[in-house]
Amino acid sequence: MYRILIAECKQEVSSFNPVPSHYHDFTVAFSDAILAQHHGVQSEIAGALGVFGARDDVRVIPTYSAHQITSGGTLAASDFARIAREFLDGIRAAPHSDGVYFALHGAMAAEEEDDPEGFLLSEARKILGERIPIVASFDLHGILTDRMLEHCDAIAIYHTYPHVDFVETGARAARLLLRVLEGQARPVTARVPIPALVRGDQLITATGLFGGFIQEAQAI
Repeated sequence: MYRILIAECKQEVSSFNPVPSHYHDFTVAFSDAILAQHHGVQSEIAGALGVFGARDDVRVIPTYSAHQITSGGTLAASDFARIAREFLDGIRAAPHSDGVYFALHGAMAAEEEDDPEGFLLSEARKILGERIPIVASFDLHGILTDRMLEHCDAIAIYHTYPHVDFVETGARAARLLLRVLEGQARPVTARVPIPALVRGDQLITATGLFGGFIQEAQAI
């Protein structure tokens, strides 16, 4: 039986927004309430649950979820501290797991932490240890940091903008995590910066320049 821990922390910050975000701007859920929250919706966790739920040898351990639906200003330091504490406390309180799936975003920012997702991953790794595989999902517009890569065994990102593949992204992450647990994959991640400044219509993956990059990556 594979015991898979899942947790979520998602915010897309607009650093130009002068109004800071706070804890009350997030939808927060704990434990089994996370499963009900994602049942029947188009989300990464729903996609992952579909993959895990199709297996008789997988037990899902939901711990914590915090997400801000709309783009907001930089998260106030005390509010990020509370979210981080609840996120990490959920991991500490969970029974032993064999693998971990984190639904993240890659575009959070807090007053005293420019890389909240990297912080959460590094602190989670301290709790979980180095041997438990962690797979995380991110927005394709997220900022991928060295700290994120160091503490994830693998990542899955959205392939579409406008985002219509939340479920598919979560499913890809879940399938990859199971392949790692079964010894079928040993992921190695390399980050290759592309010298492009892409905005507006060029971000649309079906027609824009950014979509061309995605298609080249898929072909490789």
